Amino acid sequence: MAPFPEEVDVFTAPHWRMKQLVGLYCDKLSKTNFSNNNDFRALLQSLYATFKEFKMHEQIENEYIIGLLQQRSQTIYNVHSDNKLSEMLSLFEKGLKNVKNEYEQLNYAKQLKERLEAFTRDFLPHMKEEEEVFQPMLMEYFTYEELKDIKKKVIAQHCSQKDTAELLRGLSLWNQAEERQKFFKYSVDEKSDKEAEVSEQSTGITHLPPEVMLSIFSYLNPQELCRCSQVSTKWSQLAKTGSLWKHLYPVHWARGDWYSGPATELDTEPDEEWVKNRKDESRAFQEWDEDADIDESEESAEESIAISIAQMEKRLLHGLIHNVLPYVGTSVKTLVLAYSCAVSSKMVRQILELCPNLEHLDLTQTDISDSAFDRVLTLGGGLPYLEHLNLSGCLTVTGAGLQDLVSACPSLNDEYFYYCDNINGPHADTASGCQNLQCGFRACCRSGE
Repeated sequence: MAPFPEEVDVFTAPHWRMKQLVGLYCDKLSKTNFSNNNDFRALLQSLYATFKEFKMHEQIENEYIIGLLQQRSQTIYNVHSDNKLSEMLSLFEKGLKNVKNEYEQLNYAKQLKERLEAFTRDFLPHMKEEEEVFQPMLMEYFTYEELKDIKKKVIAQHCSQKDTAELLRGLSLWNQAEERQKFFKYSVDEKSDKEAEVSEQSTGITHLPPEVMLSIFSYLNPQELCRCSQVSTKWSQLAKTGSLWKHLYPVHWARGDWYSGPATELDTEPDEEWVKNRKDESRAFQEWDEDADIDESEESAEESIAISIAQMEKRLLHGLIHNVLPYVGTSVKTLVLAYSCAVSSKMVRQILELCPNLEHLDLTQTDISDSAFDRVLTLGGGLPYLEHLNLSGCLTVTGAGLQDLVSACPSLNDEYFYYCDNINGPHADTASGCQNLQCGFRACCRSGE
C-alpha cells in the first residue's frame, strides 16, 4: 500500500513512539536480574510508566480520531478495549505491592514474561491494522484540511503529556547515547530496512563537520537537543556545547513551553491566570503527603495534576543540576525560575555555584532564603557579571542577606533590580540603602519615574 501524505497521516508518528516503547521494555526485560530486588522493582516501575503512556495514547486516538470517524461515518468501531491495558497495569501494581522475596520474584517473572509476550503479539498488529484500515477510511470521510487539523490536535495532545517527561529522560540519559541506538532494532516499521540500506550507501547528516552540526543544533530547543544527544556519542558531545545552553527557563520547560532565547523577549508580566496556576501548584505541592492514602475523588483531580506538574518540575531541576550544568554551567547567562513551585534554596545554591557568569537571574515569588546565596558569598567570586536580579515576593530573604548579595554583584544595574517590600530580619531598615534602591515590585531608579 502506498504511503499516505505525511501531513495527513494521523497514525504513523504516534505509532512510532509506541513501537519505540515496545523495544525499550523488551530490552529491559531481557536484561533484568529477577533475583535482584532493585532490578525487579525498577523494571516494574518502568513498565507501569510505559503502559500508562500506552493507555494515554489510546485515549487520545479514541477521542480525536476514532470518535470523529464514528460521528462522520455513523458507524460504531470497537477498536480499543481498555481491559488489556488495565489488566497489565494491575499486574505491575500487584508485583510492586505483593511480591516480597526472591522466590516470589522468580515465579512472578515467568508470568510477567508470558503476559508481555502475549500483549506484544496483539499490540503491534493492532497498530498496523489501524494504519492500513482506518487511515484510508479517514481519507474517505474527511477533507485534506480536516485531516491536517486532526493530526495537529493528536500530536499536540501527545506532546502535552510526554514532552516534559522525554526531556527528563534525555537529561538522565545524557551520557548513554550509544545504548539508545539498540532500542530502534525493535521497530516493526516496514521502512526501516530500506532506510538502513540508503544510510549505508550515502553520506548522511552524521558525517557533516562538527561546526556545521553545531550551527544546526543552535536552532533546536532543549527538548530537541536532548533527543539528539541520544542518537550517538558524537551528537551527545555536541549537545553539551555551552553556547546551546545560554538561557534556561526550567519552570516554562516543565509545562511544555520550550523557549530558550534571551530573557528580553520574555520581559513582560505574566497574565493573572498563569500566576494563579503556579501558586495553586505550589500550594498543592507543599500540602501533598506522598505517604497519605490516594484520594480518587473528582475534587482531588485538579490537585493531582498540580502535584504531578510540580514533581515534574522538581525532577527537571535535578536533571539540569546533575546532568547538564556540570558541562555547560559556565556558559549560562540567563536563569529564570520565577514562580517555581519546586525550587529550593539548596537548588539555587548548587545552580549558582555551577553558573558563575550569570547576567540575568529571576527568582520572583520563590520560597528561597538567604542560604540560597551562601556559596556565592563564601567562595568570594560572587556573581561579577550579574546585571538583572529579581527577588520580588521572596519573603524570607532578609535585609542583611540582600545587602551582602548586592555587594557580591558589582555589575548589578539599579534599573534591573527588583525585590520584595516585605524585607525582614537584621538590617531590614538599611535595605533601601542598597545602591539607592526603592522597595516594591518594580524597577528602581527607572528613567522617567
